Amino acid sequence: MKALSISPRLAIAAGLVALFVAIPLVYIFIRAFGADTESWQRLLQTRIWKLLGNTLLLVVAVTSGTLVTGVSMAWLTERTDLPGRKIFRWMLVMPLAIPAYIGGIVYLALLRPRGGYIPQVLENIFGQSVFTPSPLGFFGAAFILTLFTYPYVYLLSGAAFRSLHASLEEAARTFGRTTFQTLFQVTLPALRPGLAAGALLVALDILAEYGTVALLRYETFSSAIFVQLSGRYDRSAASVLSGILVTLAILILWSELRLQGQARFTQMESNWRPAPLTLLGKWRFPAFLLVMGVISASLIIPVAVLVVWSIQAFLDSQSLTTIFHTGSQGFGSYVWNSLWSSGLAALIAVLFSLPVALLAVRYPNRFSRFISRFCQVGYAIPGVVIALSLVLFVNRTLPFLYATPFVIVIAYVLRHMPQAIRASESALNQLSPSLEEASRTLGRTSLQTLFQVTLPLILPGLLAGGSLVFITSLKELPATLLLRPPGFDTLAVRVWVWAGEGFYLQAAPAALLLVLISALPLSFLLRREKIFR
Repeated sequence: MKALSISPRLAIAAGLVALFVAIPLVYIFIRAFGADTESWQRLLQTRIWKLLGNTLLLVVAVTSGTLVTGVSMAWLTERTDLPGRKIFRWMLVMPLAIPAYIGGIVYLALLRPRGGYIPQVLENIFGQSVFTPSPLGFFGAAFILTLFTYPYVYLLSGAAFRSLHASLEEAARTFGRTTFQTLFQVTLPALRPGLAAGALLVALDILAEYGTVALLRYETFSSAIFVQLSGRYDRSAASVLSGILVTLAILILWSELRLQGQARFTQMESNWRPAPLTLLGKWRFPAFLLVMGVISASLIIPVAVLVVWSIQAFLDSQSLTTIFHTGSQGFGSYVWNSLWSSGLAALIAVLFSLPVALLAVRYPNRFSRFISRFCQVGYAIPGVVIALSLVLFVNRTLPFLYATPFVIVIAYVLRHMPQAIRASESALNQLSPSLEEASRTLGRTSLQTLFQVTLPLILPGLLAGGSLVFITSLKELPATLLLRPPGFDTLAVRVWVWAGEGFYLQAAPAALLLVLISALPLSFLLRREKIFR
């Protein structure tokens, strides 16, 4: 396709979206560098180095854990004769519908050193206290976060395993490589771009994580910023910590882009065919147990516990009254608030993604690539940082929006719009420009072509991006907690508040409903990606 001159209207629209995305970045850095010297010195001497060590240690541990778990599960379900692998493909992805902090609540109730269900049962059986691993602290946080974020790596590595040409591994075996030597020396290096993308998603997710680390008492930058903002009301310290956290996230994002730019793998043959399955032989049963162990820990146990708690709550009249009549609101209002705010954020994110995607795909050059990448920097801005920037920005410049639910929607869009942009760009890349050129040849204007040709054809991709934004907005916790006006609660907020007070039975129905609502668009995405085949 020959180079086209950029449409001024499209460039202006994409530039306005970039300015919108720039709000939290610019405002946080202005406030961070504008903080007084005393705040910087106090934090440098007391907090920053410990927080940096804690955060990086957790990022490295969870990213490594998800790579090992995700790649091994993908290899077993895509490249071996593992029994039940078709249903396992579905079950290994579904933990994405469970927010990590809900998994943390379940395991904290099961394993906490004093009063946990499992320690109590073991003590009753053996007549004395029995050691059980504690979910609190670094190891508990790393374990929980690995359980509920490995599907990012699993999805990408599974897709890569399915698309890899059989001749690559056959050539390795011809030169005397064993199955496992071929896997580690040939297959995994070929999958490096996909694995790097999955690791990036996990690393940025851990940087942004608040609920799980706060629940399990492991202090990171996100939890420290939340405390500074909501507990101590020290916005200068919160701005300094936010500036450092965003810088760290951008460095990780830049490193991944550099690695991805250097990693290129091309399959030269056009007659693609899948690699033959590896026969597990005597390892079939151990492999089956391993996959079932991962599925049980990340999906079956959390869902089963939530179901049991929900049944107990509905059978208890006092718990039932608390669930449906808390303060001036009822349970239905939490559901409605979650649905409309996440749905509106998904709609706005998809609409904002269109000019950026059209500019990047139809007019590829340095300017359009910069706009596209800049608009995806939301991956690198944790929800707590976006909340802080909006508190400071809206309070000064848009006071009529302050303490309204629409600020929450803005935060969702800023945080999760990159998902919509990537989906829109992917859909446009699959649409031949000749269809749009034919429409213009027949006398349609650019806008008529957009609405009559382009949008109908890329609608499935837009729906996929909107579904991703909807799911992640439903689960968003720190931004909602910090920005919600009085009397505005979502399912995520009610789960957090009730669980924080130790009322697990009351929190269970809201948590279970949140998981079920998230599972519906996730199932749509999986069917669209043909995970079920």
